[in-house]
Amino acid sequence: MGRDVDRVLPERDPLATAVLMLFVGLIMIVLGAGAISVVVTFAGVMLIIFGSSLISRGIRMDSTPNLVLGVVMAVIGMLLVVATGRMTSILVLAMALFLIVLGVLAIVTNLKADKRRKNTAMVVGIVMMAVGVVLAVYPGAITDTMMTVIGAVLVVVSIFCLYSYMR
Repeated sequence: MGRDVDRVLPERDPLATAVLMLFVGLIMIVLGAGAISVVVTFAGVMLIIFGSSLISRGIRMDSTPNLVLGVVMAVIGMLLVVATGRMTSILVLAMALFLIVLGVLAIVTNLKADKRRKNTAMVVGIVMMAVGVVLAVYPGAITDTMMTVIGAVLVVVSIFCLYSYMR
């Protein structure tokens, strides 16, 4: 099983990655906020698969880092599958905090940039922080829109990947 999983790693098989992104993106567009539980469950199953592959590799190669990372990935995957609702709430809150931190970093890291870049960073930073705060305070308010936008981005990126793969 480990060799089969290694064959479809993103850096080894761009076609599988593009098709997977297209599939997940379409699910997110069609289901909107309902896609969160599907995506979280799917991510959990993938973590279990990759974790078990790393556990197997760690046992075969007597590699403690692979073994530990595999166990951590498998446990997180099981948590995502078993407690999807709770994990979804935690993931939405984590995304909100992540957006707030990214917004602050966008502003702080560009304070000494030229005027145009500084203004752009300020706008992007403020928008990211605002979306993060709204998402933290009202997790369900923009979840549907967020999932649709993320799904659309995944579909567009996967189409570009498929196009470059076919060329």
